[in-house]
Amino acid sequence: MIRMFDIFSLYELACVLLPCLVYQIIFVVKRRKTKEKVSGSYLAWVWIFLFYLWMVFDVTGIGTMGDILRFVRAGKNPVIGGYNFIPFDSLGVGFVLNIVMCMPLGFLLPFIFKEYRKCSKTVMTGFVFSLLIEMTQIFNFRATDVDDLMTNTFGTLIGYLIWRTFVKIFKDRFETASDGRYEAMKYILTAIAGVFFLYHPFLLL
Repeated sequence: MIRMFDIFSLYELACVLLPCLVYQIIFVVKRRKTKEKVSGSYLAWVWIFLFYLWMVFDVTGIGTMGDILRFVRAGKNPVIGGYNFIPFDSLGVGFVLNIVMCMPLGFLLPFIFKEYRKCSKTVMTGFVFSLLIEMTQIFNFRATDVDDLMTNTFGTLIGYLIWRTFVKIFKDRFETASDGRYEAMKYILTAIAGVFFLYHPFLLL
């Protein structure tokens, strides 16, 4: 369950939003220099997208530089996470929840960002997003699990198919202001980097 009013969660949210805000300001300034408009609705949906990324980080618990430094200072090996490379080894409620967790990603990507309306690009982005989270988890007590990678990617695919159905029903392509290359991936990388480098929860203890 997301700890909506937990100070650690709010700290993590700030680590997601602040770097992305800096990037967004740069994005808007560059667009205005080229006389390209950036709609307020697009920017609002981007913030919804960032809020979703934070919720995923809050649930999954990605590893951070703070985790690495804490263990290095204690003279311990910072690589402490478990791992599982056997497919379908963790079937259960968590298996289904991992699918559900990434369905919004598959929907939001093509809904907000024009270039992600190709299934292959959206699914690959979901795969990379999950892979980055799994890679950081070797630095905390979470487990790096191939099942998580598969289910998150599959959830992204389902979300994309829901978007396609949504489009067919409403007969609308939902044109957005952003058609830049890899725009969503830039936000994802900025958000992950923000948490990885800025989130040091032990400072609040």
